[in-house]
Amino acid sequence: MARSPKETTISFRKLILFHHSSGKSVRNISKLVNLSHSTVQYVIKRFKEENRIENKVRKGRPAKLAKRDQRFIIRKFVKNPRLSALKVSAELNEKFSTSQFHLKLFDGFSEQLD
Repeated sequence: MARSPKETTISFRKLILFHHSSGKSVRNISKLVNLSHSTVQYVIKRFKEENRIENKVRKGRPAKLAKRDQRFIIRKFVKNPRLSALKVSAELNEKFSTSQFHLKLFDGFSEQLD
């Protein structure tokens, strides 16, 4: 259930810019590269404004679990508080330590109480 990153590759971005420079519309480019027109439009806009194709450098350590997966964990434990961390991690197809698991649960429950 873990989500895959949704970034467009640099080769797709170059292809989008090539088609844009040849005068094709955003809708036509989106059909050619099989991406949504908003993604194509964003790539073109970012190139025009910032003159770059690459992603910005991210700061900090990436999260082990996506927000969606964190909500999934909390829902599981609200339904059945006696559930073990191993069973939930097996459902997620993710390997993480029980300390990470308990921290995410504590954070999730404290946010729900606020």
